[in-house]
Amino acid sequence: MAICVATFFRSEAQGVYVREISVHSDNDAYLFLNQDQYYTNGVAFNYRRLKEDISLPSRQKKQIWEVSLGHKLFNAYNGFSELEYMDRPFTAFLYLRGQHTWFYSTESIFSVSSEMGFFGKAAKGEEIQKAFHNLFGFYDINGWDYQLRSNFTVDIRASYSAKLWRNTAKTVDVQAGSKISIGLNQSHIGVGPTLRIGNMNALYESALTGSRLGLSNRRVNKERYFYYRPILYYRFYDASIQGGMFLQDKGPVTFGIQSWVLSQQIGFIYAKNHLSLDARFQFNTKEVKSRASPHQYGSITLGYAF
Repeated sequence: MAICVATFFRSEAQGVYVREISVHSDNDAYLFLNQDQYYTNGVAFNYRRLKEDISLPSRQKKQIWEVSLGHKLFNAYNGFSELEYMDRPFTAFLYLRGQHTWFYSTESIFSVSSEMGFFGKAAKGEEIQKAFHNLFGFYDINGWDYQLRSNFTVDIRASYSAKLWRNTAKTVDVQAGSKISIGLNQSHIGVGPTLRIGNMNALYESALTGSRLGLSNRRVNKERYFYYRPILYYRFYDASIQGGMFLQDKGPVTFGIQSWVLSQQIGFIYAKNHLSLDARFQFNTKEVKSRASPHQYGSITLGYAF
């Protein structure tokens, strides 16, 4: 306890941000397309902490660990409850995730994470969505009678990215990234570049990579830029579509998955001193082997560093 208090006041006295809390929201309503379908809502609460009092190799800038608690909702097309019209399973996912990230002076980044969660009734998707719709006077949701069976999942993930190029004015740069997920929920590999245009920090101290911790609150650069990130995935399993991997009775409605999916993110980031904002749109190609169409949604992340 005394060590934690001493560390807190030492960090404050040095004027360095060592912690960050943030809230992340996904919703297809953010696109104003009058749709309420597929991956229809998600929320996550995150806590990041700079790893202090460690001896770093000369090529390493910092290490940051993170924990996230989140919830996701999935529906069929515009909430259709009739079994013959369902093109995606009804389900919810409640999860806890831990992550550790290493940032290098070359602006390469490596992270590993583990996630555990629950699908099905244990995730309370029906109760949450019906309460939300009743609160705001939205239409009734009845398709939860056909939701996926309850299922516990564990995943292990890793990602790596590196700077490829930046112009001399430091207003445009390009990175390359790759990721892999292995587990009972999501099993896939993905690769793709990221383009940033605007006023930006290096990748080891940027809001895009969650690495502004460790910056002095008296010298932190203001970030204001647009970014574009296409990721091509090859998918092996998706429990939100196929149900529990080892369950014999996965639920009354399941589908196969499209192996190849292109996910495109177009976003804007603003960060200054304590605060950061990340707003983006995400466009995914067809994910389900059904009549389901390609899906899109918006995301907003608000962060506060201290």
